Amino acid sequence: MADVDSGSILVVGVCAPERRRYAQRLAELIERRVVGATGGRRHGQGLVLDHATADAPRGRAVVIDAATDVDAAHLAGAEIDGVPLFGIICVVDAAHLLNDLASDEALVAGAADGDDRGDTGAWARQAAALIELADVVAFVGWEVCDTPTLSLLMSLASHLSPMARIRLSRQLSDDLRALGDAVSDGAGRYERAGWVRALDRKHDPYMTDRRVTTFRYEQLRPFHPRRLVRSLDEIDSRRWGTVIRSMGFCRLATRPTLLARWEQAGSAMWMDPIPPDDSLSAIGQEIAITGWDLDVRAVVALLDDAALTDDEFAAGPEAWRAYDDPLPQWVAWEAKERD
Repeated sequence: MADVDSGSILVVGVCAPERRRYAQRLAELIERRVVGATGGRRHGQGLVLDHATADAPRGRAVVIDAATDVDAAHLAGAEIDGVPLFGIICVVDAAHLLNDLASDEALVAGAADGDDRGDTGAWARQAAALIELADVVAFVGWEVCDTPTLSLLMSLASHLSPMARIRLSRQLSDDLRALGDAVSDGAGRYERAGWVRALDRKHDPYMTDRRVTTFRYEQLRPFHPRRLVRSLDEIDSRRWGTVIRSMGFCRLATRPTLLARWEQAGSAMWMDPIPPDDSLSAIGQEIAITGWDLDVRAVVALLDDAALTDDEFAAGPEAWRAYDDPLPQWVAWEAKERD
């Protein structure tokens, strides 16, 4: 087990009261200060610690209480504020997890244009992303849930982060031991995410429930944008189960030279272009999908229906560009493509 004295512990989670209480109790246990953290690319900066408020000197290991809207992309560094990061604990309120993962709410109400914290579904995306990066997922308030519900919740967390230790938090000392064990496995931070492991064919969650499924969807042909929207609406109807998270890569027929990053959380969807790279030229659709009570065959069939037919594929890219495309445009990238 790794030594907890070797660095700071980052406490994350979208339920702020529960996260703050947990961070404070943890700091008292290991006799450290709690320091708040904000920042990330949405703020134009890296993770910033508020030492002044905590009356904590710089350069010493602390317990970091990361703000709800902190950018998950900046949580994976080896150091924070010059101090090694020992590990990440994601605090999850058991009674709220399903709602958090399905929420269509923004992270920040009234966020400025271009600030993706204001996106519809940003709350659900953050709830999933923080679990995906965690070394330990600590469930609090779990006593109000019955056993079948707890099994479902813990399995969902394990599917989102297969290498994390999933715990019903009782004694913080036990959570710390689990954190030390998780850190000792040596896995890279982004290797922990369930979607990455599913695409790498390494998805093997420790905690399972017969209702919870993660599978990899592959399709070499591009999607027809109009049919894709129709298929996504049908999947979102939940007639075929509940998809809570899907991540990966996709290609739209109307934008044939651009590969996109596919990200879905709850009922919200994001597709953002990836800079051109010859090594990615053969990729069509590679998407990891996680949910519960899923009819996998039906979901796969709906996505396959959105792929180009034989005749459409044979018509070639120039014909594809003329297809109806109701999806948001990638103005900057498409302008470069035309040039």
